[in-house]
Amino acid sequence: MPLFLVAIGATGFVASRVEPDYVATSYVQLVPPAITPKAVDDTKASARNPWLDLGLASLTKAGMISVQDQKVVKQLHDAGFSDDFTATQDPQLPIVTFEVIGDDEAQATLTSERLIKHFSDTVGTLQKDYGAPKDQMITARRLDLGDNIEESTSKVKRALIAVAGVGALLAAALTVAADALLRRRSRKKAAPAETPTPAPEVPAVASVLPKQRTAVAAGSPAPAASAGDETQVISRPPGEETVVLPSPGGANGSKRP
Repeated sequence: MPLFLVAIGATGFVASRVEPDYVATSYVQLVPPAITPKAVDDTKASARNPWLDLGLASLTKAGMISVQDQKVVKQLHDAGFSDDFTATQDPQLPIVTFEVIGDDEAQATLTSERLIKHFSDTVGTLQKDYGAPKDQMITARRLDLGDNIEESTSKVKRALIAVAGVGALLAAALTVAADALLRRRSRKKAAPAETPTPAPEVPAVASVLPKQRTAVAAGSPAPAASAGDETQVISRPPGEETVVLPSPGGANGSKRP
C-alpha cells in the first residue's frame, strides 16, 4: 500500500510541474488575380503567369514544401520559435492550415506568423522567378485573425500516464518480490531440523555348525548331547530298528527297517 501512495504522490508532483502546451491554428488561401488573361495570346505569350495554367493547388503545394524544408525548421528552432508544427492542404480548395504547438501563447503566435510570412514570400518568389506580370500575380491571404489559440493538455496527460504506469509497475514488482521473500522465510521456519541418517547395521554372520539328529528306540536312554549337536528322540514301537538321521550335509546314510 505505501508503494502505491508513493506512485500517486509522484503523479501529483508531475501534474503540478508540467506546463500545458498551446496550439495556434491559422488558415491561408491563395487568391487568383482579379483579371484572368486569355488562355491564348500570341502577342503576350511570354508575359503570362505559368502557375495559372498549373493551377492554384500546384502553387499551394510548392509553398508548403518550402515551409517544411529542414533548413527552415532549423532556422525557426535557432531563432527561438517552435519547430513543432504541421501544414495541411485542403483537398478541394487552395487553402493551407498551419497548426503550431508552442510552450506558451507568445511562442505559438509568433511562430504561426513567421510561417505564414515565409509561405507568402515563397508564393511570390516562385511567380517572379518565371516572370509573371504583376497584374497576374497570385496572392496569399490569411483568413483568420490570429487569435485561434487554445490550451492543450496532451503533454500533461502523456506525462501523467507515463509516471503512473511506471509507478504502478514498480509497486507491483516490489510487492511480488517481498511476497516471495516472506514465503521463502516462512518455509524455512516451518521445515523440521534435519537429523543425520544412521548407518545401516551389518548383521553378524553366525557360524553354522552341523546338527545331528539321532532317533532311538522307545524306552532306550537318550544319548548325551555334545556341544553343538542337536538330539531328537523319535518314539518308535518296540521291535523296530533304530534309525539314525544324518545331519544336513552329512555323509552317513539312514537305516530303515
